Amino acid sequence: MPNLLFFSSSGIRKLFLLPILCLLAGPLLAQDLTINGKVFDSVENQPLPGVTIQIKNTAKGTVTDASGAFSVAVAKGQVLVFSYIGYEALSFTVDNNTAPEIRLNPQSNNLNEVAVVGYGTQKKVSLTGAVSSINATNLKNQVTKNVMDAIAGQIAGVQVTSATGIPGAPPVIRIRGTGSISAGNEPLYVVDGLPFQSGSDLNTINPNDIETMDVLKDASAQAIYGSRGSNGVVLITTKKGKVGQARIDFNYYTGFQNVPKLIDVLDRDGEIKYWKETSAAIWAASGGDPNVPNGSRVTSAGSKAFVNYLEAYDDPSSLPNTNWQKEVFRTAPTSNYQLSVRGGSEKIRYFLSGNYFSGDGVVKATDWKRYTARLNVDASPTSFFRVGMSLSPSYTKENRRWTDGSVSSPDNDVSVVMTTMVLPSSIAPKTADGLYDGTGGRLNIPYTTVGWAAANNPLQPLEDPNYKFVVEKSRITGITYAELEPVKGLVLRTDFGLDRVDGITNKYRPSTVSSYTNQVRVRYQPLASPITIFSSQENLADITLSWNNTLTWQKTFSNVHDINFMAGYTYQKGIYENSNLLGAAGSYQNDAVKYVSGAATINGSASKSQWTLLSYLSRLNYAYKEKYLLSASVRRDGSSRFGRNNKFALFPAASIGWRISEEAFLKNVSFLQELKLRVGYGKTGNFNIGNYTSIPQLGTDNYNFGSALAVGYAPISLSNDELSWETNKTIDAGMDIGLFRNRLNINFDFYRRVTDNLLYNLPIPSISGFTTAISNIGKVENKGFEISLNSVNIKSNGFTWTSNLNFSRNRNTALSLGKNNLPITSFSLGNYSMQRIEVGKPLSYFYGYKLGGIFRDQADVDAHPEMRLKNASGQLIGAPGDSKIVDLNGDGVITPDDRTEIGNPSPDFTYGISNHLSYKAFDLDVQLQGVQGNDVLFFNALYIGSNTLVWNQLTESVENRWKSPSEPGNGIYARAEGPTAALGNAETRADRFTKDASYLRIRNVTLGYNVPSSLLKRVHLNSLRIYSSVQNLHTFTKYMGYNPDVSVNGESVTLPGIDFGGYPLARTFTFGVNIGL
Repeated sequence: MPNLLFFSSSGIRKLFLLPILCLLAGPLLAQDLTINGKVFDSVENQPLPGVTIQIKNTAKGTVTDASGAFSVAVAKGQVLVFSYIGYEALSFTVDNNTAPEIRLNPQSNNLNEVAVVGYGTQKKVSLTGAVSSINATNLKNQVTKNVMDAIAGQIAGVQVTSATGIPGAPPVIRIRGTGSISAGNEPLYVVDGLPFQSGSDLNTINPNDIETMDVLKDASAQAIYGSRGSNGVVLITTKKGKVGQARIDFNYYTGFQNVPKLIDVLDRDGEIKYWKETSAAIWAASGGDPNVPNGSRVTSAGSKAFVNYLEAYDDPSSLPNTNWQKEVFRTAPTSNYQLSVRGGSEKIRYFLSGNYFSGDGVVKATDWKRYTARLNVDASPTSFFRVGMSLSPSYTKENRRWTDGSVSSPDNDVSVVMTTMVLPSSIAPKTADGLYDGTGGRLNIPYTTVGWAAANNPLQPLEDPNYKFVVEKSRITGITYAELEPVKGLVLRTDFGLDRVDGITNKYRPSTVSSYTNQVRVRYQPLASPITIFSSQENLADITLSWNNTLTWQKTFSNVHDINFMAGYTYQKGIYENSNLLGAAGSYQNDAVKYVSGAATINGSASKSQWTLLSYLSRLNYAYKEKYLLSASVRRDGSSRFGRNNKFALFPAASIGWRISEEAFLKNVSFLQELKLRVGYGKTGNFNIGNYTSIPQLGTDNYNFGSALAVGYAPISLSNDELSWETNKTIDAGMDIGLFRNRLNINFDFYRRVTDNLLYNLPIPSISGFTTAISNIGKVENKGFEISLNSVNIKSNGFTWTSNLNFSRNRNTALSLGKNNLPITSFSLGNYSMQRIEVGKPLSYFYGYKLGGIFRDQADVDAHPEMRLKNASGQLIGAPGDSKIVDLNGDGVITPDDRTEIGNPSPDFTYGISNHLSYKAFDLDVQLQGVQGNDVLFFNALYIGSNTLVWNQLTESVENRWKSPSEPGNGIYARAEGPTAALGNAETRADRFTKDASYLRIRNVTLGYNVPSSLLKRVHLNSLRIYSSVQNLHTFTKYMGYNPDVSVNGESVTLPGIDFGGYPLARTFTFGVNIGL
């Protein structure tokens, strides 16, 4: 009989319990994994204690301990959700029981996130001005010497230009265009509340010390800085101490730099072939008999030497084949060491760092070294009183050579970069016995024009151990503050800052190095006098003192009215001292003493000047329900620099904002988190002129008094009691959008800025005893728009992909230039200027003739007399192979009136694209920077693209030149000229020399790996990151020069975009490690 017990009442209850037990047993059996891991801050690689870890769709979870570690039992396939205040939540899908390392990103677009503004902070959600921010997350993977290089292509409206590759040289920064002609266009840099004078000062800051950078781009944000805010303001905040045990970080990288691109000039074989073809063509064009021997095809000693030179080397392989660029450039090492300690308690917090950077330049004998230290301390002895200080000493040393610009420097040195382009490939850099040429540096080029410096050997100043050009600077910056909060919300603050720079520049050119004009030989004849030794020493001391006092009151009424009021008083004083010593020419006996003191006669000069700036300022921020926003500020500045009738000026600003997303009718739009409209207007100024420009000055000079030499005083400048500030009036309208839970953020800005009362040295009648006087003239307009997008593209299962895209378009135009609106001209060649500022045109556009191709044959020449030049006798000149010049005004004659705009150094637009990808322990950053529509005057082509027989030539110009009616070339490059042919004609002032310098640059690629914490426990490390980085990996451009960003005149507004032997921009490969203890 079967057992019926199972069907009893108790059995039936068991029957119902069985499936329930099975359901409960399933998860218990599935939870067979124990996950042990650790959570870090993704920026600082610091463990995060107290992170909440929850198993998704359950009530189960845990938190991390003091070291950031956790342990949780979980089933395969379940999802762990990590959340922490101030950080973005992260989900992790369990696939095995390996120990994961979770890295949380600091939260962005948080309603409580703040931005640093002038003399305070403000919630980003309440900002009504155009302010862009960069934090340590954006900067950590950038391997740069100057922190401004790290933001290239990352902020809309901020153009970062690497105008030169000289070691230690800062980039050129423009925020929303160029507003001034002669009073400077650099933004104001404020580091921890201390104003810095220029971007070169940022070279003394270790980029790893930076916590945040906030850029104020419109006048409503800038006006709180009054007369110093017209070109934009960059607020830099360095790292501070944090509550917790001491955190020690060590960062080291090493690598090398090289020149990514060489200019394509003729090698030996191409050079000899070109010379032979051209010399034969010149002889035939002169009507010479091709059967006449070479030695008889001459009319001068120079051409005879040239022909004999060619005749002697019918076989090019018997000649050297020198690549002068490779002789001068090198692969150069670079290294960086950084150590920091960070920690503290509720009462006192500290940050201490030290840094050593060393980088050799890609031009031999050039290098730059930097030593920095920083100590930031913040203390809170009581709940209502806080004090702190920041102290940062630094020292830099640079070994220079004359590399940028013309073939000769102000001190008569030869440009080593320009010389590498023009020297023939068929001569050796040294003689067989190792000498430069046996007589001191003048290369034996038998066809060289008399006195031409291109024959100086560029290796001589690079390799001679007695040559010296050393620039040293020591700097100490410090600021100390005290804050008192007698009642909640009311803060009284005072701070005192000091910035002192001491510099010395020593230069010594020994007797063994040729100068531009003092060469050992001219053709075959030695100079009557020996080479002149040159030595100089310059000393400077630049001191800036600042004292700021502010009162800030912050209060919320009825939970809907937020008020933040600030008022203050500031005082700044600058003192500048300079002295120069110069050893008199011809007063050195030998090279025994390689300083100025070695000269028998020393000439000297010294100067001292100072300035003061006194300011009163106030700002009111108001928000109603964080929905309707208002900001208004005013600053009154008084400066010692301006005329007695214009010492003070007022700089007001106001802006409003409307957060439409907070309105009830948009509350239920789930994909929209932020929609804010804002508009602002403000007035700022520019006080960057000389300290005594507005007052009459006296200078000293010598004169004969009887038989003695006496010293007298005479006026050297005129006074101008009406000299006033340049003023900028700016209107900005913008929109901020946050979509899809702020995974996509979009910012639009439209602006118009008008600069009035431009400061410029105007020509005046010579009867006054002077030629120029500084005055307020004219107006300049900058207008444009900006777009930036920040997106979280993917964030799932340990993989994160974020992007940043920005686009900026700016147009500058001269609106007026004084009473008669006369153009301002610059960069003259002979009697012709190639750059000008003109009403209705962009600033410093290129000006010259337009070429209309090449005369193919004599019939073409005869058919177009209107495209030919006339000689001094008024006769038409021109031959097949010459350039056609366009008769723009149609009068049938080529005159200077046919010149027009042939290029614009300002870009049509700029853009940047950044991508950050991370997967578990790996991370990859790729940053692109683009510039479109800018032109560069490739002035090197005046020499190497002119198809002469004097210098080496571009391969492109030689291969595409006109040779004959049957070989007309590409219609751009004219026929080759003879060794003594003049270049002083319209062709050298034409659009053939302006080149499109648009580019897209792979600015940075960094790949990193975070070693798992499970492996680090054995060596007692908190974190270890290994990385490799490439800066300036590749530049996509049609520009033929080294660097499409080039401008050998740096920040000059009247001479921008000129390439004349510029120092190449290096490509840098680095390998590094970050260690956290």
